[in-house]
Amino acid sequence: MSVRSASAYLTLARWENGCIAAGGVLFGAWWAGWGGAAGAVVLAACAAFLLTAAANAWNDRADVAIDREAHPARPIPSGTLDVTAAERFAWGCAAVAVLMVAFISLVLALLTVAVVALMYAYSPWLKRTGLPGNIVVAVLASLPFLYGGWSAGRALAALPLVALAVPLHFARELAKDLDDAAADVIVQRLTLPIRSGVRLTRGVILVAAATFVLALLPWASSAPRFGLAVLPAILLVTLGAARAVRGLRGSPLVFKMAMVCAMAAFVIIRP
Repeated sequence: MSVRSASAYLTLARWENGCIAAGGVLFGAWWAGWGGAAGAVVLAACAAFLLTAAANAWNDRADVAIDREAHPARPIPSGTLDVTAAERFAWGCAAVAVLMVAFISLVLALLTVAVVALMYAYSPWLKRTGLPGNIVVAVLASLPFLYGGWSAGRALAALPLVALAVPLHFARELAKDLDDAAADVIVQRLTLPIRSGVRLTRGVILVAAATFVLALLPWASSAPRFGLAVLPAILLVTLGAARAVRGLRGSPLVFKMAMVCAMAAFVIIRP
């Protein structure tokens, strides 16, 4: 494999998103107590990276027409990789991820098979439904915390983190739909901005962002130092929502940075 093709596959995988997902597993395991499950946690983190890569490859395979308008530099619309290569890459990543998780727990492996099925169904079908697809992605994107807790032997301990992450991921998905609205019209993808209008979508983003911030308040009130540590995340969420409301692009990246800052705050000062 040449350096150029290796770089193309990393771009297809959105390696930075994969690293965040793997970090979410590590964070979930730390939150749950970690224990002596280092090997299982590492497997779960690698699986999360591979699942993220598979999801992004399937997404790009299905969105070639959209990406020619919205993201022409991506590997498939630019011609660096073809659809067949992306499909094989996605299935390979998904299969290895399921195998890795099977060494941790057969139940978690079955859950991962369901996750893979949803990811595969998302791009050609669920994504075109708009809001239901956004909800599915928000939940799936929050599961690394559960994988971390599960691999550490305390899955239930990670559920509050999953609940906290869902509204922020939901806001990010809607912000991506706003950014891609012009291209989505071409393929008649019924996203919330197209189905119900930009104004309503902006309002839902505000509600989702506010829900995330409000969910942090109980932790901040019980540990004031945590409130200071998580302030950058809150400011970034506010900035992301403000950009979306003002019609400026880039909110998805700002929301992603907010999630990273929130995890860092929890690690620095556990509430």
